Amino acid sequence: MKYSYMKDLSIVLCTYNEANNIRQTINNLLTKDNVKEIIIIDDDSNDGTVDILKNLQNSKIKIVIRKKIRGFASAFIDGLKIATGDYILRFDLDMYESIDFFFNTYQKISTDEDCIIFSRYIDNGMDSRSAYRSIPSYILNKLCQKFLSSKVKDYTSCIMIFKRDILSEIFPKNTHYANFIIDFVFEMIRKNKNIKEVPFVQNKITEANSKSAPNVIKFLFNGSFYLFSILRCMFIKFLN
Repeated sequence: MKYSYMKDLSIVLCTYNEANNIRQTINNLLTKDNVKEIIIIDDDSNDGTVDILKNLQNSKIKIVIRKKIRGFASAFIDGLKIATGDYILRFDLDMYESIDFFFNTYQKISTDEDCIIFSRYIDNGMDSRSAYRSIPSYILNKLCQKFLSSKVKDYTSCIMIFKRDILSEIFPKNTHYANFIIDFVFEMIRKNKNIKEVPFVQNKITEANSKSAPNVIKFLFNGSFYLFSILRCMFIKFLN
């Protein structure tokens, strides 16, 4: 079996007011082997995040500051457009304590694996956040498994490593919230890409650092887009 760890890795990070996390995250990433570039798409942070990045002064750091544009999905897509590594890693800044685990997993990827999803819904994985977040996420993923495909258990994990060359066939288009991940995973399944899930524990520490505070109206609004994404994928599946 051939492994991918000799390949270059692009890391795409989406930031907005991450001054508390960004320095230790980047310094940790810069110590890792095979990191070709760290792409930061910043939505015009006003807490000094960009100043911290500029002071780090490393040629591997690429910063894109978006004025008057905000949104995780569109930021990630903008990062994908300029990534040049053989593989791409994406994770949230509030998960910086898991960086070593992400890289240990990367070193074990075989070259025939197109995508690694860090999954909460397989054996030894867990979503230990509050019920407000964990229960809707669990239900949503069960719906995806039932109506789209049971090959993947965690359709909404925003932590993944994948080959950049699959973007020539499958490029995320949905720019609303994180439901573009559902579309992306579904298209990989539809294109018969080799997807592997590894267990991941999403804990309360990451929830405490999250800037998306509980909000019932926002929850219902975003939930409707998630459901629409599932329906759209079901329609595509039906046509094929």
